[in-house]
Amino acid sequence: MGYFKIIYWVIILVFLGSVSCTPQKVNQSSTDRLYTKSNNELDAKYTIYHVNDSISQLFYDISNEVLQYKKTDTSNYFYAQIRIELNVSAEDNLSAVSDTASIVLTDKQEDAIIKQLRGSLFFKLPAGFNYYINVNVVDRNKKVEYTDNLFSNKTSIEARQNFLITNARNEVLFSSYYKPDEVVYIQSSRNREKLFEVDYFKPKFKLALPPFSVELMPKFSYKPDSTFSVYETNGKIELALPSKGFFHLKTNATTKNGVTFFVYESAYPRIKNTEQMILATRYIMAKKEFDNCLQSSDQKGAIDKFWIEIGGSAERAKELIRKYYLRVQESNKLFTSFQEGWKTDRGMIYIVFGAPNKVSKRKNGEVWTYGEPNNPTSISFSFIKIINPFTDNDFYLERSELYKERWYQAVDMWRQGRIYLDN
Repeated sequence: MGYFKIIYWVIILVFLGSVSCTPQKVNQSSTDRLYTKSNNELDAKYTIYHVNDSISQLFYDISNEVLQYKKTDTSNYFYAQIRIELNVSAEDNLSAVSDTASIVLTDKQEDAIIKQLRGSLFFKLPAGFNYYINVNVVDRNKKVEYTDNLFSNKTSIEARQNFLITNARNEVLFSSYYKPDEVVYIQSSRNREKLFEVDYFKPKFKLALPPFSVELMPKFSYKPDSTFSVYETNGKIELALPSKGFFHLKTNATTKNGVTFFVYESAYPRIKNTEQMILATRYIMAKKEFDNCLQSSDQKGAIDKFWIEIGGSAERAKELIRKYYLRVQESNKLFTSFQEGWKTDRGMIYIVFGAPNKVSKRKNGEVWTYGEPNNPTSISFSFIKIINPFTDNDFYLERSELYKERWYQAVDMWRQGRIYLDN
């Protein structure tokens, strides 16, 4: 069975959709809740693997923690039932669905055990193009829908999704980030190369600048700190990830295309120590406060004092801390690229402003709108997708002086002990 093995659940219906003769309109509202708290309460992970030139495979890993279990009329057991639906759109025509696929899963409750529902489904994806895959998970008992939007590059056999990443137990790995000393195994049915070079880069990237800043961020220079080679053995490449930074397995020495493994602290995406707490609070701290916290002999006391002072009480400070660092954690889950998600442009806006009311996807990026569209009091942030060899998740904010007033309003709300847009 290999990585096709299905555990913990029973499939009751599987079917693959076929190419539509008549293009269908995508439900554009499905992206509106993309980054909201309610949408992300479903702990779901996905990865795409290109099996051949016409078929691709979506692997999924979904926690049952928030699923609703109900008793059926004919059984003494409680069951959850979910439907996973895929809508495929070409990057050049996001308003048309080129293929669909779906699967229905049922899971029997076993003493309230939290477990993962894992498996995969195949769908049609012709080679030579970029796509967006809209994934909807419908909890049929709860009557709630969760959505995600995945980018898929099938323009060449060198792209990341031509490689399936597993662990020593042959379990598919879904994340782009890993723990120090982790070992991964890489295989491909389309790319038949036997020898690859791996470039290692130490972590040395700064956090995002304010949205009104005119200062230019330094451009990334492709200068690895070290390079080594790896070989395929028995159909797989074994790659050790010994230290923080990122490892880039090059599939093309000229274009630098390849598969990248980002290695962060063992607790990532969570914030688990005092120094990380201080660093992630920089967006709402004055420089002097920030420096004093970092240089304090009692960093824990210093960051606690900061939150208690802006919260007005220890109880209120706890709530602010919980909400603020939850946004940091969600930013790490959603926006990790070659740096931690909270340090990115989207992470910065997400932490300070919260999840946008509307997300509009487009070929070269996405637009976040806070407030009602076309309302003069609303504000929109435009993020441009950056093409680089390391990740498909790198977006740069189009900065403007016009953001200064709204930025300071949002920061001031936090400093007054109020959570900006608690969604």
